[in-house]
Amino acid sequence: MDKDVITVTYDQARFTLDADIRRCWVRKGSNSIVYRNGSKKALNIGGAYVTGEFYAYVMTRQVKEEVLWNIKLLRMKFPKMLLILDKAPWHKNKLVVGYLEKNNIPYMFLPTGASDLNPVEECWRQTREEVTANISHNSESQLYDNLETYWRKQPFKHDVLNYLSP
Repeated sequence: MDKDVITVTYDQARFTLDADIRRCWVRKGSNSIVYRNGSKKALNIGGAYVTGEFYAYVMTRQVKEEVLWNIKLLRMKFPKMLLILDKAPWHKNKLVVGYLEKNNIPYMFLPTGASDLNPVEECWRQTREEVTANISHNSESQLYDNLETYWRKQPFKHDVLNYLSP
């Protein structure tokens, strides 16, 4: 493979307006209070990670057409890329795979059930821990603003190749 090829990992996540309930520290003898708004609304985000750089794209739904649009945006940013995806149905279909093959974009799928091999999952984990753990949001725009602010200030440092090599 060409040494100029950039390894790009891609995945999606769903962030709800309601708090992700997590364990938290409280003073001994007191109770933790987490405010929940009961909202079922959520944002779907497509995320791509290249060592040290994270790219997020808002999606209306996690469907193949939206994934294809995200891949086209990534292709403009990284003309020479190796795209690594999980085996979600919206990744592994004729529309997406056909586009990748037609445009000579090398790609590979991670093994089924091996989400821990995808570096984007670490970005999602850190984001949930800092932005949505035990915190409710009043609107989709507030949630998106908080997500975007976190991604702008948080430099993810993990190395893509550490996830892919033993």
